[in-house]
Amino acid sequence: MHFAGQQTHSSRLSWLQRGACLALVMLLSACGFALRGVTPMPFNTLYVGIPDTTQFGADVRRSLRAASPDTKLVSDPKEAQAILQQVNEVRTLREVSLNAQGRVEEYELGINYTFRLIDAKGRALIPDTTLSIYREMPYDDQVVQAKQGQIETLYKTMQRDLVSRLLRRMTAPEVRHAFENAEQRAEDGDTPLYDPTMPDQKRTPAPWQTPSTTDPALLR
Repeated sequence: MHFAGQQTHSSRLSWLQRGACLALVMLLSACGFALRGVTPMPFNTLYVGIPDTTQFGADVRRSLRAASPDTKLVSDPKEAQAILQQVNEVRTLREVSLNAQGRVEEYELGINYTFRLIDAKGRALIPDTTLSIYREMPYDDQVVQAKQGQIETLYKTMQRDLVSRLLRRMTAPEVRHAFENAEQRAEDGDTPLYDPTMPDQKRTPAPWQTPSTTDPALLR
């Protein structure tokens, strides 16, 4: 049985809890902490040197716009304060487990993606960095076609994880510090230099094609 006094007391506690949560949020904001969400990049313009004809390139651009809406993605690197350069990308498919008959029971799928982020003068904000993602998948050679579809789906999931990791690196506090102190870092001589006019890959990168379990040349 509930009494009016109990309901009033419960409502009062509810409002007190809401007030405490609001006060905590305001306190964290005042101390310089940001809740999870938009993390703007320190530059006004960015050139993304990843082919926009690939799903990966489209996902990267979409994530960057969402995370830093005030940063304009430009189509010419000469107009950009910062440039994201794609250095290399490789997909791998490796046997990791065999049964007593010597047939594959498990594969390891991998993506190794190397990138760099530089300013307009070629000074590294993020030097050459490789992001690696691996997943293991059980395999049955009696259902090859179904497994090939599963491999494609798993690679797409890994690719989305890769986009998230790339975004976290580009919006990290270290990037802001490197960008705002680029001149001083260059004078100290501890900043790698790269060519800001390096041409992009003009084709759909072969490594983004899904390796096949029926092609021995792609197994490592």
